[in-house]
Amino acid sequence: MTELLALWCVPRSRSTAFERAMYERGDFLVVHEPFSRVCDFGAAEVDGRTCASQDEVMAALLEVSATRPVFFKDTTDFPIDRLGSNPDFVHRCRHAAMIRNPRDTVRSHLVMQADATSRAMGFRNLWDIVATVRAAGMPMHLVDGDRMVRDPEQEMTAYCAAMGIPFVPGSLAFRKEPPPSWGTTGRWHAGASASTALGVAARTREELPAALRPVAERYERDQLPYHDRIRAALNPEQREPASGQGSQRSAHEFGA
Repeated sequence: MTELLALWCVPRSRSTAFERAMYERGDFLVVHEPFSRVCDFGAAEVDGRTCASQDEVMAALLEVSATRPVFFKDTTDFPIDRLGSNPDFVHRCRHAAMIRNPRDTVRSHLVMQADATSRAMGFRNLWDIVATVRAAGMPMHLVDGDRMVRDPEQEMTAYCAAMGIPFVPGSLAFRKEPPPSWGTTGRWHAGASASTALGVAARTREELPAALRPVAERYERDQLPYHDRIRAALNPEQREPASGQGSQRSAHEFGA
């Protein structure tokens, strides 16, 4: 049976850069955010199949992965709340979650979308997915966007080992053009598009306006308990700073 790899991510966790490394491998069909596209735009494409609901996305991913390896990543701006209705899909996937410290995540998101809600920061929605996967008795790996910047090779090596796939060192250098599927949401992926390698990007975001700083602080407080739950559930032996002091780079580098 071919692989079906699911990477569930909070927005602005540097997940699109991670996706680009998977795209560079060349041995997976890479599907870009099909669940959140259905939630946001009402439809998503999965290898030529048009899906109009989360249930249709799951059916399409199961169908496609029956004949070829598939990697998809999705962000949790919106609740992805139909997984519990399809245990076959949950058990078919090899799951990973991707986070980044809430301070930088929230500020990067608000720079892009000043009117975003606290729920759209995604940690609570990601926690719901983690709980669903774990309740089904499935393992789940944790990818950390801050660790990825510090040591992209180690973070990708650990991910590949957890997913049971070979590590491809050449995938860390970005030689291909970004996938066409990024086009409709391209402004969210400017950092990952401009990058030349995993963990390397130019500054592409302006600073958070002063008027949004109280909002950011409130949202960070909202997200922190869910961030900590996710980390404790998936990586209890690893203690990483959650307030932003662990990141050596700008809160607005590297994007989604």
